[in-house]
Amino acid sequence: MYAVVNHLPIRPDADWEDIATKFAKFSAATSMEYPKLKVAVVMKASATEAIFLGVYDDQATAEHVSANVATPWFAENIRPYLSGAAQRAVGEVISGVVVGG
Repeated sequence: MYAVVNHLPIRPDADWEDIATKFAKFSAATSMEYPKLKVAVVMKASATEAIFLGVYDDQATAEHVSANVATPWFAENIRPYLSGAAQRAVGEVISGVVVGG
């Protein structure tokens, strides 16, 4: 499995409900088109930070979805809420479990 983690600095006046709705729609549509996407969640870490976690069955799917699907969607839908640059980490999951599916 491979994971993508994005730390997103969010503007103090951001509409969290809109952010959540957009991520929910994106995650649902993307997981239908790419069944190797196993986890796609966004967490409100504080009033000014969100964290996105995407977990994929393999590196190829993680790279494809990140580059060709998520990046353009993110630029249009989430970038307006950012207060600075996002921090991104991508890597192999070395332990853990994805339950359900």
